[in-house]
Amino acid sequence: MSHKSSKKTKKEAESATSELTQEQREEQIRLAAYYRWEAKGKNLGSDKDDWFEVEDSLIEDYKD
Repeated sequence: MSHKSSKKTKKEAESATSELTQEQREEQIRLAAYYRWEAKGKNLGSDKDDWFEVEDSLIEDYKD
């Protein structure tokens, strides 16, 4: 019996991401930025930095 890995390939992840609406992408960024802000100590005023860091990391993940 073969066991298919549940881990997505980069191409599958890119395809799934490209199928998201702008609203869904923003929601993913919002949640990731919140968790990043929380993990960094909930510093007031760093929310925009956290948002842009998440956005940049997503762009880097899907280049090529």
